[in-house]
Amino acid sequence: MKTTTLLFLLLASAASTAAEPQHSYAGQQTRPIKALDAEQVAGLLAGRGPGYAKAAELNRYPGPMHVLELAQPLALTDAQLESTRAIRARVEARATALGAQLVAAESELDVLFQSGAADTDNVAAALEAIGQLQAQLRGVHLNAHIEQREVLTPEQVERYVQLRGYGGDGHGAHGHGHGH
Repeated sequence: MKTTTLLFLLLASAASTAAEPQHSYAGQQTRPIKALDAEQVAGLLAGRGPGYAKAAELNRYPGPMHVLELAQPLALTDAQLESTRAIRARVEARATALGAQLVAAESELDVLFQSGAADTDNVAAALEAIGQLQAQLRGVHLNAHIEQREVLTPEQVERYVQLRGYGGDGHGAHGHGHGH
């Protein structure tokens, strides 16, 4: 029943969006990479994931960056702080490298069209590369949340959820039974 309701809401949202006037890309033709704005490029190059870990974050899998920001109210132990810093450093290193590769791949796609050389085969190959990089980058961010949750106690996870404003979601899985 929940899946049917969710599907209905998504379809209703898509239908209302489709009825709206078409978005204009005026002004975006001067971007170095047409599909990415400067903020997106900067974020990818800095190792940030533009919402890539929402599935984890909003389902009680804390992120290392936010855990570090909330270290004091979460009452992290020295060992937890050390583990969290290590997770964050690994994510940053891997995500920065993948982000740079993704920006380069998007640039290559843009060049195909800019040069007039785009065809169905080379665009498909470029999209395959972009898709793989996006999946890898998302995996880095999601896996960091999995790893981070294992560092915290169930009580700290609950405190994190409250501090981040995610409480009262109606789900039955409130941090119980996740292997601590």
